[in-house]
Amino acid sequence: MAVSPHPTSVLELLAMSGETARALAGADQSAWNGHIIESSSAMLGLAHWDGTLYLDRESIVDPLRHLYEHAGASRPTPTLVAYRESLATLLHEHAHFLGPADATQEAAREAFTKLGGRQLEEGVTEAWAQDHLDDFIHRLGIDKVAPGIDSVRSNGYYAAFVPAVREITTDLDTRNGFPPGESLSLLNRQTAAGQFPLLVDLTYNAARLPDLEPPGTDTRSRLESILRSGLAHLETYELSPPDLATTNSLATANQVLAHLDHETRIAEANNTFSQPDPCVLPPPTRRIPSPHESALSGVSPPSTALPSAALPSTARASSATHLHPAHTHRSPRSAQSLERHG
Repeated sequence: MAVSPHPTSVLELLAMSGETARALAGADQSAWNGHIIESSSAMLGLAHWDGTLYLDRESIVDPLRHLYEHAGASRPTPTLVAYRESLATLLHEHAHFLGPADATQEAAREAFTKLGGRQLEEGVTEAWAQDHLDDFIHRLGIDKVAPGIDSVRSNGYYAAFVPAVREITTDLDTRNGFPPGESLSLLNRQTAAGQFPLLVDLTYNAARLPDLEPPGTDTRSRLESILRSGLAHLETYELSPPDLATTNSLATANQVLAHLDHETRIAEANNTFSQPDPCVLPPPTRRIPSPHESALSGVSPPSTALPSAALPSTARASSATHLHPAHTHRSPRSAQSLERHG
């Protein structure tokens, strides 16, 4: 039997969704094991560490069933928004499974629980899914099944994380000379284990430091500390109303960027002024004294009438201590070490 280029039922949609998300992201692999469990819980979706995808029946799967049961029919805006939110959750959860060829779920799980790990991954995953939802819909042919679905918009989730991640990755795009969205896409192709190392690399390489610093400096670790503490602080706003969470998320991102800029400028300055002067001066030549100077050689100089007052010795402290200030959606959920959800 010929395979349809686009899914014609919710079962076909779910079966094709994982590979469609992987190809859309340009990732090497997906850890999804092909299993989907319809759940009834406070979580809209969950990408489990064992590779199983959990989707809430009432909020996610049922709207997708309705979509195919009324294929091609005109639907009111609220119905189209419900379809779109279900598909956004599906894409978000599949994005959690993405990673490079050598990635493991064990390493990803450990990194997810470290300081700032959850905030970075959820922010990257949600921001990327929001940006690529229309492409996901078109690749699956859903715009033909539900006419008008690409003309409505939904709010998305993780208002405490997404604005900060967007602000930081947009700044990295600009300073690295990347096209818009490139830093976000690169991070989305990594598991939690690879996201912070990549984020630090993008930050470090955006400065002049690769050309200035010798190997073995601790600049990268200081940049990572700033990023981790700043992103972890976003958890403070996770339960805030979306508008307030967005405002605080942007403010935190700007503080992080200012702190990173300060740190890189100090490192650049330290390495710029510590470089040896490349100018090589000729060796000094010895001047032959005149006969008059030779005649006075060995004669004691005349003494002064009064001893000169000794000048006091002065010292100026030039070092400065730079303090790193500690920074301390879906429905808000707790970060559990056994689960990753979005």
